[in-house]
Amino acid sequence: MFQRKVHRSPTIVTERHSPPWRLLIESPEPGLAISNFDAFRDAGFEVTVCEGPARDAHECPAVRGEPCPLMTEADVVLFDLDSDPLTRSQVLAAIRASRPDLPIVVRSTAPAPATADGFTTIRPTTSVGGQVSALRKAVLRWPSPRV
Repeated sequence: MFQRKVHRSPTIVTERHSPPWRLLIESPEPGLAISNFDAFRDAGFEVTVCEGPARDAHECPAVRGEPCPLMTEADVVLFDLDSDPLTRSQVLAAIRASRPDLPIVVRSTAPAPATADGFTTIRPTTSVGGQVSALRKAVLRWPSPRV
């Protein structure tokens, strides 16, 4: 499982209503390892990337019912659903079960079946500006304090 912390601010924020927000990008996309997340950082997001499980959903600590420090620290998640829908759906369900208060924006070619459960769904072709906008709306919609 690949994990990379891209930007970390020393500022501590006690609520989600203002940046910096801790963004977890959960995606098996290999290009993320070399991606530039300046647009996210400029919008107030501290970015951490996780590739998620390589072959089996149980490689993810959340699926095994164990704590995941990346998910625990996150204020919002940008989640790619399309690569392996069965495995990715298990991870998404585990994240929701572990942190029901956590805002999640799902990138998917088809509407996510869990949209009614509070997920925001965007297309994989959504521009970076559109992704930032969806993330800002999602994080501000959930008023619960950080854990």
